[in-house]
Amino acid sequence: MDALIDLFTSFSGLLSLGIIGFVCLMGAYFTRMALRKMDQELAQQAEQQAA
Repeated sequence: MDALIDLFTSFSGLLSLGIIGFVCLMGAYFTRMALRKMDQELAQQAEQQAA
């Protein structure tokens, strides 16, 4: 329990929370970007095969 109190009240704990949040957002962004690029590539391949 003391670890949670330190996490939410100390400067280093809040900094750690900020880093954890940033890494999670960055992972979501890169996952979304990769999925979008894969869909675009599949659409381009289908278009080339149809032509």
